[in-house]
Order: sequence, then structure tokens, then C-alpha cells
Amino acid sequence: MTISKLDKLNKLKVNVISLGCSKNLVDSELILGRLGEKGCILVSSPKFADIIIINTCSFIKDARKESYDVIAREAKEKSAYQKLIVCGCLPQLEKRKLFYRFPEIDALLGSSDFYRIDEAVEKILQGERVFLVSTPKFIYNSGFSRLVSTPPGYAYLKIAEGCSNCCSYCLIPYLRGDFRSREVEDVVKEAKSLAKMGVKELILIAQDITYYGQDRGKSGELLRLLEKLEKIKGISWIRLLYLHPGHFDVGLIRFMRDSDKVCRYVDIPLQHTHDEILKMMNRPPFKVAQTLIEKIREAVPDVTLRTTFMVGFPGEKAYHFEKLMKDVENLEFDWLGVFTYSREKNTPAHFLPEQVPKKIKEKRKNELLLLQRAITLKKNKEKVGKIFPVLVDITNSDSEWGEGHTPFQTPEIDGKTLFIAKRFTPGQIFRGKVTSVKDFYDLYIQIESE
Repeated sequence: MTISKLDKLNKLKVNVISLGCSKNLVDSELILGRLGEKGCILVSSPKFADIIIINTCSFIKDARKESYDVIAREAKEKSAYQKLIVCGCLPQLEKRKLFYRFPEIDALLGSSDFYRIDEAVEKILQGERVFLVSTPKFIYNSGFSRLVSTPPGYAYLKIAEGCSNCCSYCLIPYLRGDFRSREVEDVVKEAKSLAKMGVKELILIAQDITYYGQDRGKSGELLRLLEKLEKIKGISWIRLLYLHPGHFDVGLIRFMRDSDKVCRYVDIPLQHTHDEILKMMNRPPFKVAQTLIEKIREAVPDVTLRTTFMVGFPGEKAYHFEKLMKDVENLEFDWLGVFTYSREKNTPAHFLPEQVPKKIKEKRKNELLLLQRAITLKKNKEKVGKIFPVLVDITNSDSEWGEGHTPFQTPEIDGKTLFIAKRFTPGQIFRGKVTSVKDFYDLYIQIESE
């Protein structure tokens, strides 16, 4: 696999705006890799570009609004000589309607059609208007070039695409297609290329990485993949994101406990804790998650647990929410994200009665976040005086402070670790002692030798 942070690109100037999740970011990096092979130049601002590419998200209403706003801004500001391409989930959802809403768009590519970006560019330069939106079936492989855009120390490694869980509220199967995973050896090949670049941390991502390989009739594939990734020279940390409680292999707990490289960090979105709501969501009963969490904490006492909850699902009453609050208080997750339910067409939940008013949804979200803030602050204060490894993400000559993250912090999601920057460059790992907590979520750390 050809991977580069920057390469010698020339001629056509391209700017890519990537919206949404880390999985979408990988697609954007593949777009840049594809165009880089064709001799294009990556530019940092749309105003310097010949081609402006917006890779959109459309998971919920807020994500669509952001996508609409960005498209509207670029459509308004672009010159008559610039071309505008919109990719990803929004074209997959709305298809040709986007042409009517934004006549300035020159090309639309669906969520699994981004690999045809060079074809689209060639056609729009010839004056064509391009529509490439197909049923999502594509999954990239290690033969595709990729221009990695994250800080030098870490990179996302997408091991699968799509989802087959069919949660009643979720558009992902409609937008991204059925779950399809890459072959183990192909993922390992890409991981080795990343390691040669100097990447220290691999962040494995998919809509549900615990289902990895099962679409191909192969159980235990995630463990087999981790065994091979662990052996790659230069890789220090392996982080696992988005583990479904119903597919969690107990062997993974033992592997995490015994591994020197797999971070003791479990991101396991639960969505709710009341079985009446979980049943309507088409999610496993809460006991499944509760038992799993107990097993994880028993086997790996220093594990970091992150979860995501949804409030305001149709039919959610005060007693449902009160149980959720009580369970969050008792379980004490290290990190927690909260979404308000977004009513989406093409999902079964769209037709459910008893839709919760927006004001109540927002109130419940704020109450849950306030509760979790106190829990996270308590857990962060418990880290003061302790020593942890830190991966350097950002050092800036204009600031005394650098930013990094520890094994218990996922970059761009959880809190940051702050340190005196002058001795370090991005991509380094050092050990330091936590001295204090900043604004509930971030940590100050002092170099161990100081």
C-alpha cells in the first residue's frame, strides 16, 4: 500500500473538507491518495483549490445540517472556475435532489463510490455533470493509496464497512450498506505500511468491530487480527473502537488483559439501560451489557470504559430516564457521550408513536452530561500523582503547551493531556506524572524525570 503524509503532488489543486466520523475521514484520505497518484496538489484552503471536495455525513439531522451549511458556504464562495464535488452519506441519502438544492454542485458520489473520484474529476473538467451513487458494496483494500491526515503518532485503520445490526433508529445500513469486513492479511499489510511511516498507535474502527469476520463466516477473526498486529515492529498501542455488547467475545477480554499493546480501553455504545427502550431500539437487554462490564472489570481492573447513550427515544418516559441516570451513576463510566434521538425516515423508529418533545430531549441530555462530568472529574482526580505513557499529538512554536493523549484517552473524542512542549515532537511517546486536572476533562502532566 502506498501511504504518505505528504507527497509530491502537482498540477490540479484540490481541497478536501471531511465531515463526520473517523470512518469518513479514512475515506477522505483515500480520496486524497487517489488524486495524489494522478498528480494533484493538496491545498489547505478551498479558495486556493481548482477542485473542492466535501465528504459529508448524514447520520442524524445535526450532521445533515452541518453538511448543508458547508455545501451552501462553498457553493456561494466558489468562483466560476472552481468545481464542487460532494461525496459520502448525504448523496447516498438524497441522491439527485442535491443537484436541485445546490445547482453549483458539479458531481455527486455515494458513500462507497469515493474510489471513483479520479473518474469524476476527469469528467467534470470536460464539462460533464457527474452522478456516481450506487448501492453500497465497496470496501477498500491495501492496494489503494492513502494520504494520512492525522498527527504523525496515530492513524485510523478501518477493518470493515457498513452494518447489519439493524437498530431501529439507525440509518447506517441504508447509508453505508451491509457489514463487510476486510481480510486479515490485507489489514495487516496496511498496518505494516503505517508502521513504516512512524505511526505508533493503530486505532481500529468499524461500525461494529466485534462482528469482524462473521460476515465471511469466520468467528474469532478479530483475535486472529490482533495477534498479527501485535507482532508489527514499531506499533506500540492498538486501540479498539465501537464494540457491540451482543457480539463481544470473552476471549477478547483475556487478550486485552495479557496484551502489551492493546489499550485497556473499551468503547461499548449501550444506547440505553431500560429494557423497554432497548427492545424498541432492537438492542440487547441491559443485563447483557451489565454482565459484560462486570467480566471486563473483574479481568482488567484498570480498564477504561467509554459508552454512548441516546435520550428522547420515542416512548421514553421519566421512569425510563431515571433508571438510565441511576445506572450511569452506579456503573461510573470513565467517558460518556450523549445524543438526542433524531427521527429518521427509512428507519423503523420513525413510525413509533409518542415522540418526545425537543425541549425534554435537550433537558435530559444536559442532566446526563452534568452527572457524567462529575464522574469523569472524580476519575481524573484519581490519576493525579500517577505515571502514564503519553503519545505526543501537537507541539506549536506559538504555545508553551503541547497536546497528547494516554492509553485511556482516545484522540479527538476524550480529554487531552497537556505538557511543556519544548522537548518533544509529534509522534514521540514519553512517560509523565499527572499533576492536575483542567476543566474536568483534560490533564496536566509533568515529564517523569523532572
